[in-house]
Amino acid sequence: MRAELTVWLVHHAPTRLRAIGVSEELLHRIRLLGVTGPDRWEDPHWPGHRY
Repeated sequence: MRAELTVWLVHHAPTRLRAIGVSEELLHRIRLLGVTGPDRWEDPHWPGHRY
């Protein structure tokens, strides 16, 4: 079920959220749900990221 929710969020949520004017930061965080491996963990917006 979690994988299905993630797929829906990554594919459908950005369009709907842009329509109501959410921040680009939130859209980027949603995009990170679809990213795997080092790209996810190294992104400064990912919770727990260490510089």
